[in-house]
Amino acid sequence: MANSQLYSILLAVVGGTLLAEEQEIDWSRTANAQQVATVLKGFAGLSPGASMTEVDINSAMPQGGFEFDAGPYIDSLTPIPVQVIGPGGKAMKGDAFIIQDSGRHGVNQQARYSFRCILSLKQFK
Repeated sequence: MANSQLYSILLAVVGGTLLAEEQEIDWSRTANAQQVATVLKGFAGLSPGASMTEVDINSAMPQGGFEFDAGPYIDSLTPIPVQVIGPGGKAMKGDAFIIQDSGRHGVNQQARYSFRCILSLKQFK
């Protein structure tokens, strides 16, 4: 009998609301460190940068309207609590700025709504 492995799912909570229509979450954590090169040493190390986390959320767009509309948060640059629940039930959370949203729909395709958040570097806890 083969061993079966259970894999974690990712869930998004934005402004305290679990996004039930969420279909895909992409997250990345970046050090934004700059490479330092010198004539004598060549690669000499890294200079610290402003580390950050980026979260992209893609959702189905219900006919009745947006489950969450990022527009007012983009317009006002107001941070909103964002939480990604992931591996082992651990969560990565913090106040995020939503910097971009987009929607799309076409023939024989579902309507989709996407938005991008940025926040300081976070860990799953």
